[in-house]
Amino acid sequence: MLTQAADGRNARLSALASGVGTPPSEYLRLARATLQDLMARDDLLAGIELKRIPGGYARTLLFGKNGISVWAITWSPGSQTSVHDHHCSCCFGLWSGTLREVWFRALGDAEAAVTGEAIREPGYVACMMPSGPNLHQMLNSGPDEAISIHVYGYDHEVETSSIKREYRIVAG
Repeated sequence: MLTQAADGRNARLSALASGVGTPPSEYLRLARATLQDLMARDDLLAGIELKRIPGGYARTLLFGKNGISVWAITWSPGSQTSVHDHHCSCCFGLWSGTLREVWFRALGDAEAAVTGEAIREPGYVACMMPSGPNLHQMLNSGPDEAISIHVYGYDHEVETSSIKREYRIVAG
């Protein structure tokens, strides 16, 4: 039996899944609104045991249906992703803690140079389509765990990740 929190979560995410296949601007509007709504719920992660990896980051599937997957990602201090882009739409919001997002410019198929960075704090939400390259890297440079919520436009039963390509950092 679903808890009230889980029932509310699933209703919102099912509504987003029904928007898959709409024009990109409409889908991103719906994805952003859904993620903002989810992020505003104090009970979003109620009853969910999140995976954790000391020194790394770990993903916990919250929802997957009709070509979307929603993940909670825990970031231990010092963890970071590779520099990467996505093969699908990607929306993320910071639930707790602080993350640093670094953007890059591709220099060929395997190398990238830094173009900017920002500190992401709780409540921040961003959405993008894979019209890229939208190269970025996420890092937890702080002393505390961070948790982010990600909505990806891919079927988690068909693909293992949203990452299209990884890059090596070079001076640019």
